[in-house]
Amino acid sequence: TDNQVKIVQRGALPALIGLLHSANAKLQEAAAITLRNCSMNSENEVRIVQEGGLPPLIALLRSGDSKIQASAVIAIRNLSTNSTNQVKISQEGGLPPLIALLRSFDPKMQEQACAALRFCAENSDNQVNIVQDGGLAPIIALLRSSDHKIQAQAAGAVRNLAMNVENKVRIA
Repeated sequence: TDNQVKIVQRGALPALIGLLHSANAKLQEAAAITLRNCSMNSENEVRIVQEGGLPPLIALLRSGDSKIQASAVIAIRNLSTNSTNQVKISQEGGLPPLIALLRSFDPKMQEQACAALRFCAENSDNQVNIVQDGGLAPIIALLRSSDHKIQAQAAGAVRNLAMNVENKVRIA
């Protein structure tokens, strides 16, 4: 929306990214939700990463607060639709915590983490990294989920992982 662009254009990103580091969970949550919403706009995807938003969002994937964790994983899922960001998510260490969330008891968390990994797996280096980081087994396990949305994300992730010659043998 226009507001998502205006928030970024008017210079809110540095303050929002700073709030992700706050000791106050409510401020972290508010900042994560705002970045999640702003990341839905393709113009903002690159700017959020360029301005340093990715490392704190990745750190929040390990938050003990499920609301913060959920907003962070959705923001990263949104950011992962951009090919440059797919590389940066891996470079910043985002794949292992996303893989860990595949084992969450929260189906929404599983779906969003799997979607982020599906997008990240569009990149050939990430196809190898996701498998090396232990992502293949939990993604395949999610193919058996009773939730059709999770199954669809898992199937998309496996499809993208199978584009890599080395992975084809591991998947089969």
